[in-house]
Amino acid sequence: MSTDPQAEESRRLDRAQNAQAWIASRRRWLRRNLSPVLGAFLVRGITGTLRLAVDDPQGIVSRPPKEPLIFAFWHNRLLVMPALYARHFPGRKLAALVSASNDGEVLARLLAHFGFEAARGSSSRRGSLGLRTILRLGREGHDIAVTPDGPRGPRYQVQDGVMQVAQLLGRPIVPITCRFSRKSELRSWDRFQIPHPFSGCHVRVGHLIPPPENDSAAQLSSCRRALEEALRPDTAC
Repeated sequence: MSTDPQAEESRRLDRAQNAQAWIASRRRWLRRNLSPVLGAFLVRGITGTLRLAVDDPQGIVSRPPKEPLIFAFWHNRLLVMPALYARHFPGRKLAALVSASNDGEVLARLLAHFGFEAARGSSSRRGSLGLRTILRLGREGHDIAVTPDGPRGPRYQVQDGVMQVAQLLGRPIVPITCRFSRKSELRSWDRFQIPHPFSGCHVRVGHLIPPPENDSAAQLSSCRRALEEALRPDTAC
């Protein structure tokens, strides 16, 4: 019995495309579900070995204020922050601004392993889903974590989002700097830092930065300068 060569070739291509689609879907599933588990294990494992020194001149760690705060740190220091917050601020609730990208989905699932909420989307546009969600969580009593140069940079440049959140919530900003004695850097836009196990980790909890009084350019610029100055020690390493 003869077969149509064109029909057979079409069926072969369909089978190959179906196989490729299945493999791609499995990869996406593994990335969404396995990467956060491994990431949380890595964060806890590395952070648990660090020789930690905390400089806390205002006593924010030792005597946390009752009112919720906004914590700001550079995007490339993100890896150790969930475990450090869980260790030093037990019993408090935290929400973080996370991009709506695929990478943001992985990060949101990783944060969930630490019991943190994720607000997906942008904070830089009024009325955006990310901004509305983070404002709601802030008003419900969550501390807020923001990477002021994230999620795409430029590196070490404060964007408007963190100031807008602070102004709308009326909350002060706590600048956090973090330096490692030994680390590796990824080839990403922010040169993401991964501390080596058992390396030194010096964390400084800076002085509270008052929120802008309004959303005028002058107020936002003043707050931006104060935050960039407070985070400046991390830009050199």
